[in-house]
Amino acid sequence: MEVYYVKPVENCRLVPVADPRPHRQYLSMTFLAALFFAVAMHSAWQRFAGVQDGYRLEMLQQEKLQVLEANRKLRLEVAALGDPVRIDSIARNQLGMTTLSAHQIFTAEPLAAEALPVVAQAPRVAEPLPSQAKNVAAAVP
Repeated sequence: MEVYYVKPVENCRLVPVADPRPHRQYLSMTFLAALFFAVAMHSAWQRFAGVQDGYRLEMLQQEKLQVLEANRKLRLEVAALGDPVRIDSIARNQLGMTTLSAHQIFTAEPLAAEALPVVAQAPRVAEPLPSQAKNVAAAVP
């Protein structure tokens, strides 16, 4: 026959020794998770910025096409408005203008040469300046 004795064990006064390894592991795992999160957010932000730039580029290309089309229309309008036949037709039909007769044309008399103001006069050179170079390419430094 076996006899068992019950011995009361009192563990309330025992304090476990603090092990620094788990704290280091938690800190390293937290750091790695934060680093992974930062890299993921950076790549997501880059993707978002690329998509936004693509939309902006497409919008600018559409605007460029619209401006080019408006420019083409304005050039055609300027060419049509500047047509001499059209101007002559409007002058004759709408404004009642006619061509000038011979007695309506007056010519201004030219001024005398001494009455014209002289801005600057450079002396004329009779012969070209001497050069040591035999051709133009050698004359250029």
